Amino acid sequence: MKSDLSILEEFGANLAPAQEQPPAEVRHRLMNAMRQPARRPSLLSSVRGVRLAWRIGMPTVAAAGVALALVSGYLPDNTRGRPAPPGAAPQAGAAPRALPDAGQVLLLAAAHTADTPTMDARPDQFLFIDSVEVESSAGSHRNRSGKVVLGRPTVSGPQRTRTWLSVDGTRDGLVVQETATSPVRTHIDGCKNGLQAETIDRPESTPKIACTPEPAYQSGRVPTDPDHLLAYLYDFAAKGPTWVSIGAGQDGMPRGFVRLSDDQSAFAQIAQILSMNQLPAVQEAAFRAAARIPGVEVRRNVADASGRTGVAVTRTEAGTREELVFDPTTYTYLGSNLIAADFDLKGAHVVRRPDQKIGQLTLRVANLKPGDVISKYALLRVAIVDKAGQRP
Repeated sequence: MKSDLSILEEFGANLAPAQEQPPAEVRHRLMNAMRQPARRPSLLSSVRGVRLAWRIGMPTVAAAGVALALVSGYLPDNTRGRPAPPGAAPQAGAAPRALPDAGQVLLLAAAHTADTPTMDARPDQFLFIDSVEVESSAGSHRNRSGKVVLGRPTVSGPQRTRTWLSVDGTRDGLVVQETATSPVRTHIDGCKNGLQAETIDRPESTPKIACTPEPAYQSGRVPTDPDHLLAYLYDFAAKGPTWVSIGAGQDGMPRGFVRLSDDQSAFAQIAQILSMNQLPAVQEAAFRAAARIPGVEVRRNVADASGRTGVAVTRTEAGTREELVFDPTTYTYLGSNLIAADFDLKGAHVVRRPDQKIGQLTLRVANLKPGDVISKYALLRVAIVDKAGQRP
């Protein structure tokens, strides 16, 4: 069986080149393992575009319980002085309210975000993000016959992660991940004078390329008008298609690829925007735009990476379910999940290999089961600070 990286190498000639080694966990969240080439359209540094096969598995209930203990005390009370939304417990004697559908959940989230005060932030300051992440992985090894096979799925996390991103996108950021031994610190190269390291967490070893700053707490290139943002998302999806692999033959090569619909690509980009830009105006626009994407559904009692249970707005396609998780009472955004789902090929147009020179390649292992967790991200707290590494 060929390794995922060798498959990327063969199929990636017309797409994005593979890295020499599996990306670090921080790259999975911040820049999708590699900086996108200048020729590729970019909405934000991709968070979860190339989902390689080592990211499979399912976290344990015990692990989720540990994370919940870590974050208790960071959950703000956003209910004081606010009317009860649909789905809240009715008063005695009142008729039960109908539970909101997916579109209504997103609009309630937008309304909540519109009431959130914008934090005072200078361009030279940093957005501090406190989060918890769960990552599933499956390493590979050679069996007695010398054949490369996937190992048993393992779970990384829940992992506490603290991130400092430049308010205006021009200054160097920092990611600190808690581990069992010692914290792992990763430098994030800012876009300074129109130049940035091609791989932004490896500024010393990769060349500088042209860049446009990606602000963490300014609107930047992301429109704050829902209509404009929706058009922007679909334009991004059309210019940078995502191809998903189908199964694998005995040689380990995919049997073919299907192109992700523009609807699914747009919804996935919403999750990336919500994790990278915390400006209330951007997030409100993202929720309102997501409410207009066809095919969204609502799921209840969905857990985020910290163990909090919420209501999720989801969209499923090509074996993957994207989930945006909200508090079931206040509709505060809690985080996002990426979950394996049934891969329905009915009516799909399958190609042997993508012929586009731009886009993203997703390799999906054949033995993923519906419900397996690929990744989870829980947002705990945001604040503005003066320096990278400083806590509020």
